[in-house]
Amino acid sequence: MLSHTVSASDSCTIMYRVKATLEVTDTRMGKGDQIIDDLKGSLLIEYREKQGAVVDGKVKILHYSMFERFKIESIVDVTTTLHHFAPSCNGVAEPSWRLPSDPGFPKECRYTDHGYAVAIGELDREAGKIEWAKCKAAPSYWGKDSNAYTPDQKSKGKGCLNEMHVVGDVHCDGRLACKFGGLRSGNNPQFDEWNQPLIHGPPDAESSVEISRDLSAMRTPRHRKDGHQSYNLPNRSPSRTWFSWTAVRDDSSAYTTCGKADAIE
Repeated sequence: MLSHTVSASDSCTIMYRVKATLEVTDTRMGKGDQIIDDLKGSLLIEYREKQGAVVDGKVKILHYSMFERFKIESIVDVTTTLHHFAPSCNGVAEPSWRLPSDPGFPKECRYTDHGYAVAIGELDREAGKIEWAKCKAAPSYWGKDSNAYTPDQKSKGKGCLNEMHVVGDVHCDGRLACKFGGLRSGNNPQFDEWNQPLIHGPPDAESSVEISRDLSAMRTPRHRKDGHQSYNLPNRSPSRTWFSWTAVRDDSSAYTTCGKADAIE
C-alpha cells in the first residue's frame, strides 16, 4: 500500500476505459509469438483539484485492470483466460476462482473504492504527460533471457504499479508439446502478485504516459526502443510478454468526479 487518498475537497477522480495490446515473443522456435489487440480493461486516476479545476502535480493510480482471452494455435493449442489487476478485482485481492468454469469467475475486474494508491506520478499538462515516480526494476526486467523475468523478481518504488496480480488459467491441448512450452497438459491455473515497472526500457528510457490537455485520453508509447510494446510482464513460461494501452475517459462511471472536459483549466 502506497498512500491513502487525500480529502474529497482537494482531489477528484477519472475512470478510464482501457484498450490494451498484448505481445507474446521469444516462444520456442517462434511458434507461439503473437500480438493480441483490443483487450478491455479500466484505469482510475486521482488528480489534485483546486477551486473545482484539476491542477498540475501529484496523481495516483487507484485501480488498473485488463482481461485477456485469446488462443494461440501452433504446435499445440493454448487458450489463455486471465485477469490482470491492481490491487483487487471487484474488491478481492486473492480470489478463489482460477478456471473460467469456477463459480464467480468475473467478466471484468471493477474498482470498489479501496481508497489507496498503487502508483504515483506527476501531471504536467503543458508537456502533455504524466511522469511516474521512481521504480527500481528487477535486473531481469531488462534481460533478453526469456526464462529470467518471473513474478518472483522484485521491483520496488512508488512509480511501479504495485500489487499487480494475474489470476486465471492457461489451457494447453497436448502432452509432450505442452511440456516443451513449459506447460502441463490441460489446465495451468495462474495466481501471482508483483510490482509492475512502468518503464519503457532500456534502463535510461522514459517513465511517462502521454495525456491530452483535457485529461480525456492517454496512452503509453506504443513501442519500446527495442520494438516491443511498452511494458514487460513477468511470466513462468519460456517466453516474454509485453503490454501497452490507450485509455479514454468514462463519463458513465460514478467514479468520474472531475469536472467536464471543457471546464478543466
